[in-house]
Amino acid sequence: MKKFIYSLAAVLALSCTFISCGSDDDDENISYSTTPEKATVGTYNGTFTKQLTDSEDAPETGSGTITLSDSGITGVSNVEFSCPTLGIDATSVANIANANRGFYFLNQIVSASNTLETAFSGRIDEGGNMVVRFSKSMKVGRKNYTYTFVFEGAKQ
Repeated sequence: MKKFIYSLAAVLALSCTFISCGSDDDDENISYSTTPEKATVGTYNGTFTKQLTDSEDAPETGSGTITLSDSGITGVSNVEFSCPTLGIDATSVANIANANRGFYFLNQIVSASNTLETAFSGRIDEGGNMVVRFSKSMKVGRKNYTYTFVFEGAKQ
């Protein structure tokens, strides 16, 4: 009886070694053969939305672009924001990395080289669609207001 139990336990233990995870074929459309700052270079056309934070007023929108270019530093991209309708014309750098079937970039440092004057983050999916978010304090008259900006666009 002991031999039967030991044999059964051995068979169960060996059967667990042949279990595998799902296929990794989902990543076949993504090429990681180059660095993220090179893979994402280009102009992304889309719409900026400007919403007064904690307000239910209708948001303002405007057509604009975000352009990513290679900074020459691994894991860092140059970022140019442009939306004349909403008064956005800024440049910065951002750390960029591969992330979940796409790319993620961000800058949390407000410095002289970040003329956007605020932290921002963005995501580019495998289809070349970009979403970027940032909040910015702006003086209107005598008061400061905080606006939330969202850019949604696609690579040209």
